[in-house]
Amino acid sequence: MGKTSFLNAVKLLFTGFEKMIYRQVGFPPAQLSAGQFVLGDGTRWTGVVNREARRRALTLGEPLNAKIQLSWLDRSEETVTATRWWTVEADDFTSGLAIERAGQRLTGAPAQELLEDTIPSELVKFFFFDGEDIKSIAESSGLFQADFNRLLQITFVENLAGEMVKLSSERKRQGLEASLQKSLDEASNNARKAKTVQLESKEKIEELDAQIGIDGLELRRVQIRRANLSSGASEFQKKALEEQRKSVHQQLEKVVQEITRDLPKDVPILANLALAKRTLDAILSRLAQRGSAEASYVEKVSTNLQGWIGEGCPVLSDEETARLAIHLTGQMRKLLSADESAGIFAGVSIATLERIVTRFEVWATAGEQLKSGRTRLLIEAFRLANSRQEIDQSLFTLEVGANGNAEEFRNVSNRMAELEEGLAKQNQLKGQWTQKFREAVEEEKQWASEVKRLEGTQDQVSQAANESRFVLKAAKALNEISERLKAATRLELEDMLNDRFKRIIQHPLIDRIGLDEGYVMTFFEKSGKPVGRTSLSSGMKQLAATALLWAMKDSAGADLPVIIDTPLGRIDRENQEHLLRAYYPALANQVIVLPTNAEIDDRKLKILSDRIATHYSIVNDSGDSARIENKPLVEM
Repeated sequence: MGKTSFLNAVKLLFTGFEKMIYRQVGFPPAQLSAGQFVLGDGTRWTGVVNREARRRALTLGEPLNAKIQLSWLDRSEETVTATRWWTVEADDFTSGLAIERAGQRLTGAPAQELLEDTIPSELVKFFFFDGEDIKSIAESSGLFQADFNRLLQITFVENLAGEMVKLSSERKRQGLEASLQKSLDEASNNARKAKTVQLESKEKIEELDAQIGIDGLELRRVQIRRANLSSGASEFQKKALEEQRKSVHQQLEKVVQEITRDLPKDVPILANLALAKRTLDAILSRLAQRGSAEASYVEKVSTNLQGWIGEGCPVLSDEETARLAIHLTGQMRKLLSADESAGIFAGVSIATLERIVTRFEVWATAGEQLKSGRTRLLIEAFRLANSRQEIDQSLFTLEVGANGNAEEFRNVSNRMAELEEGLAKQNQLKGQWTQKFREAVEEEKQWASEVKRLEGTQDQVSQAANESRFVLKAAKALNEISERLKAATRLELEDMLNDRFKRIIQHPLIDRIGLDEGYVMTFFEKSGKPVGRTSLSSGMKQLAATALLWAMKDSAGADLPVIIDTPLGRIDRENQEHLLRAYYPALANQVIVLPTNAEIDDRKLKILSDRIATHYSIVNDSGDSARIENKPLVEM
């Protein structure tokens, strides 16, 4: 019904409403059931489905179909269209999710997983949000820590450590005497399962043998009938055509093999030769900045560094020696890359570029020739396929002759081909079931042997305990790495936060913003004295949170669109212009701003005019419906 409804619809498409957190409405938040959320609770929440449309459907006695549909281009430039739909009948409803991409359709759980891969539901609120609401980030006390860590993609090491702790517990449980009996029971069950598979496979093989016998008999009858319908054509002519067909077929197979071997890997480059040439120029420019001798020297030193340190400082432990070697190698690589910060290949090592530059040189110099060669192969394959089809028709004409039985001959030939294909599949299935039978026999032997081994095992307790302690040590090391990774990322994010904050505001009171482990912001004066958050205005908190979200998005490298409702909110006029000039044009490749006409008037609209792709106006005709009008970019 308006811009907030539009924002909530986009969020609902990605999050769904299965989890209770996405069915909270109002303030203070009320948690609704799925039915109340979709159809309304009869008091303050009117539901997801438009109530006027629902009244019309009830009057007509028809079901109401409602949907949210959104399309976008994914990383491979394929159009993805996602639709979340509801069908309402009286006081009941059904719902679903469908996604179409490259001719494929996903529904249910696979479709929701694709949405999660696009934007995890917990992170939707950081890309589609109300400008006034985000000030809560500036007031939070670590509530968003887990979500921020996930957005910055730094939770994987911590998660791995958690999984290893679970593994350690499992190993520890295996050390208990009771677990030995459990393993013995499982091995016995698996042996029985293998025996069951043997019986099932044997039955399937017998069924297939019977069917093969029946179809084989019919095939022989059909072959005799086909021979009787044949014109008795010259064997010499027939043999000549068959030899010609064989030759053409072999040529076609050779061409097709060459196409399937080379074309798939070359086509993306051959279709973008100009881009390949530009890439080559960028690589050569990067190589010109720094020769590979230094890179090679650093790699050689880093390879031997741990051994050298061990020789020179024998008092250090192996762990200390390894950490020192890693630290020194990192410092050398930093020195090597100090003046290589520009260009698309700034972060790529010289050794890697030297390995790929030759390939790009080939594409840049011989690309057109390769493209022409691939085109000739496709044309040749088309010509050979046509030739083979013409020979097949000639063979058929020669075989049938002029005896007037062409239609029956064709039907008999088709039936013969059908039987041959069916027999081939049945024999293939028989082979698969035979293999399954043999594997089941072998598996039964293995599990029987395992049962004997477990029955004689006496030292499993101590072995499992040792394994548990080892895995726990590895988990502890991973947790230490995770904490260091978080600390390094937080310092980098803090620098980006202050950079983004100063782009959108110059405040005489706030000189710097700090971030603690929970991403809680602390504001400092030039003297270093902290400024209490309670003394800051709502507009200032909104700007600080805006800068943090901007820094988060850039640090995470997330190439996602951003939708902002009430973008200027409580912010004063001077800082509103800062946002319009410095923030929205740089925030993302696509930014959708949902302001009121009071927030962005004609003067402010002119500030953004050269950055706006399209301008729409939502016209609310009544309390229950609205329409969209395309507007000129600037109204005079």
